[in-house]
This record gives sequence, C-alpha cells and structure tokens, in this order.
Amino acid sequence: MGLQTKIWKYAFAPVMIVAGFAGFALAEPFVDITSDSGMALNGRNKGVAIADVDGDGLLDIFISNKGGPSHLYLNKGNGKFEDVTEQAGLAETGYAMGSCFGDVANHGKPDLYVAKGGRYEIESNRLYYNASTPGHVKFIDITESAGVGLKAFTYGSMMFDYDKDGRLDIYCSNYGVGQHNVLFRNVSTGTGPQDVKFVDVSEISGVGTGTWSWSSVAFDFDGSGWDSIYVSTGRYPGVGRNLLYKNMGDGTFKDVAQEAGVTNGAWTLGAGIGDINNSGFLSMYISNYVGGNKMMLNLGNGTFRDVSKESGTAHNGWGKGTAFGDTDHSGYQSMYEGDCKFSNQFYHNNGNGTFTDIVDKYPSMKLETIRTKGVAFFDMDNDGDLDLAVMNWEVGPRIYRNDQNDGNFIKVKAVGTTYADASRKLRSTRDAVGTKVRLLDATGKLVGFRQVMTANGFCACPPLEVHFGVPGDGEYTAELTFPSGIVVRQNVKKGKVYEIRETE
Repeated sequence: MGLQTKIWKYAFAPVMIVAGFAGFALAEPFVDITSDSGMALNGRNKGVAIADVDGDGLLDIFISNKGGPSHLYLNKGNGKFEDVTEQAGLAETGYAMGSCFGDVANHGKPDLYVAKGGRYEIESNRLYYNASTPGHVKFIDITESAGVGLKAFTYGSMMFDYDKDGRLDIYCSNYGVGQHNVLFRNVSTGTGPQDVKFVDVSEISGVGTGTWSWSSVAFDFDGSGWDSIYVSTGRYPGVGRNLLYKNMGDGTFKDVAQEAGVTNGAWTLGAGIGDINNSGFLSMYISNYVGGNKMMLNLGNGTFRDVSKESGTAHNGWGKGTAFGDTDHSGYQSMYEGDCKFSNQFYHNNGNGTFTDIVDKYPSMKLETIRTKGVAFFDMDNDGDLDLAVMNWEVGPRIYRNDQNDGNFIKVKAVGTTYADASRKLRSTRDAVGTKVRLLDATGKLVGFRQVMTANGFCACPPLEVHFGVPGDGEYTAELTFPSGIVVRQNVKKGKVYEIRETE
C-alpha cells in the first residue's frame, strides 16, 4: 500500500468510531474573560502576535490595530493583562496589520516586526529590537539601520529561516496595485541592535510576486527539510490564484501550486496549517473571503486533496483566518475559524477525518455579524490547556479561557544553539523556528506532529512553544528535528513543560 493510500485511509476511517470521541465534543469549557482581563473593548483590530516578551514565563499579546493605536499587553497572570505600549517604546506602532515576533538577533528575546499597512502606503514597516530586562519591557526601533523599512501596504508579515543559515528572514505579503511581495534575508553579524542587517532578495529568490497578497505561511509541506511559502491572494470580485513556493534549497523558490493542487481559484485571506489526522504531514484550511472555505488534506507526496465536503468543513461565508489546537486533549487538533459575515465556527476534530461545528455550545464565541480577523490559541495561564485570542473589527478583542484543567498535555519549547560548528555553518535560529516536533507513544506510534511557525492563518503569530493533548497514560518521546538537521529525542511525561535544546 502506497504512502498516499495509507494517509487517505487513515484520514477517513469508518464513521463508526465517532462514538468513541463523542464525549470530547462536550468537554471544552471556554469562558469569555475579556471584560476582566484589562484589554480595551474597542479598536479596529487586525492582527494578533503572541510571545513572552519579558522572559517571565507568561505569554504576552501584541494587537495590531488598523484604525488607531496598536497595543502591547503584558501578561500579569490570573487572566490579567496590562497595557505597556508606551513604556515599551511601541507608541508609534498603530495603523498596523499582521505583525509578528521572532528573534532576528539570536539574542534570546522575541523582536517585533510591525506591518504598517493600515493607513498610508507611504508609512514604512518597523522593526523593534527587544531590549527588555526582568520587570522592564523595552523595544528599540532599528528599522533604518536594519534596512527593513518597506513602504508598502503590507497586510501580513512572517519570519522563517529560508536558507537555513541560522538567522530569521522576513517575508512581507503586500496588497495593492503594482505591489510586490518582499523577502528580506538576514545577514546580521552579531546579537546587538547595531548588528542586525537585512538585504532584499525578493527578485533573485523568485518570491517577489506581483499578485494582491493578504498573508503567507511558511512550512515544510513535502517533508523535504526546507520551509516553503504558501501565499494567499485575491481581490474583488473574487479572482485569485494562490501560490505555493517550493523551497529548492539553493536560495530560490519555484511555484508548484498547480502540481500540488492548491491554486484555489478564489479570494483567499489566510491559510491555517495543522496535522489534522496525525499523519506527520501538515494540511491546510484555506479561508476564502469569496468562495467556500477549503480543507486541503496533505497526502504526503507533495500534493493535497480537497476534503472539505467529506470533513464537514465546507463553510461558505466570508472566511478570514484559522487557528488549530488540541483544545480538549483528545489527541487531535480542532480548529477555530473567524468569519466576517455570519458566525465564527469552532470545528471539533472527531478523530476520523471529520469535524463537527460545536460553536453553538459557546454563544459568546460565535461573534455573529462581527468581523473577526486574526485568531490564535495560546496557554495564557500556564495550566496546560489552550486558551483563545480573537481579534475583531470595531468591537475589540475577545479572550476565552479554557478550563479543561485535566493535566493531559505536553508542551515543548525548542531552543536552537545558533553557534557555528567546525565547518563555520550556523545551526538553527535561537528560537528554533521551523523545528518539527513529533510526539511518539511507547510503541513508537506517532500521536502528534507540530512545526514551530511565526505565522498561521490570517494576520496571526502563534506562540513558538508547541502543545500536544495526550488522552492516555504511559510513556512518550518527543522527537525534534531542527532546521540544521540535528534530531534530538527526549522522554517526556504528560502534565509537564519541556525546554529541549539543539544538541548533537
């Protein structure tokens, strides 16, 4: 039996096993804590970026606002957040879109790239170096010296190490007449703010597309070991052709969307990435603003198949963005989908290749007739289950606390070494972006697969730690494949958080 057949058979096992997962569909106790969280219930929110900016072990939130000031909210614990935008030096970050965190200097702290496409196209994107110390959050604007002050209508930004040289590069998805996407290669020479430098390699790399782009995601779709780029495109009245830039491993990319079956042919705003069937390959949920959303199953051979109808996820609204996460610790990733027209969807993964929309169980999460934008799962209170941040137009953000609290989780934070080996080749980036994490049970069976990414869905930067639900007891092994090719295995137990470093 071939690989493609195996994956397909596994993805759509007989429906008779649904009963075995029925309990999980009722086990996600989400509570809206926005009013008590300290976050302002207003603003034309677009993007959400999540990272621990001050090193206190709590995940903080940066909200990109298209119609006013953006905000950095410091996580104070117990579901409370404090607006520290001004004291952090980020008061000029407003009128922004899909911003992202990433350690561009390999100094052990998440830096911030702000996509300033919200008000004037003459405004330039900004790069902020994280100079925070314990108890004091501080960012320094290094845009001009770093060479990334792009003046374009950048809707979405992301970071990834496209050439595997141990430095995070920046890709900008740009929207509008005559706009081209831009890839900045990181050529930094040290860890200080003055050492951070980038050069524009859009043309020579082959990813400077002239289409109307909204967002992009970077992931290893074909198991080649190199991160490729999927670009969401489109414009009124709904014409678009998405691009899948396969990383050729030599500094160049080739569009293989047609061969892979993911051109889409609609107006796409974002693509959510997740392993929906624990196959070890990352599938895509394509959010179409015009045209029905599409679930594209990764067949493991460099191609995808549209399983929207069979999976129960063929919603036709105004799709925006998706977040994947094992919210009930069933061992499978469910997904939350933002919508700009009707109601948001909360698709529970039934574990047999099908999903059930359970959003009616949580009326506050439906956000009917509200224009939802970026969404992201994250563990805001370090209790091991995934909470949810939802950005909305005009009405402000919503924060939902997950009270699963069953201890059936494993979290992994990958740490790259970054230093040069005897061959003078740098290893992975400090924050290990691009690392693939496999969770194996005692028999060696794959029970979960994740990749560390700085962008997922629409205008969303998820946390760089990865989360697994583990419904059963027993021993597990976390197997990390770093971008350098180094593989690290460590025995892990449920209910714990692990920091695993890149070592020989």
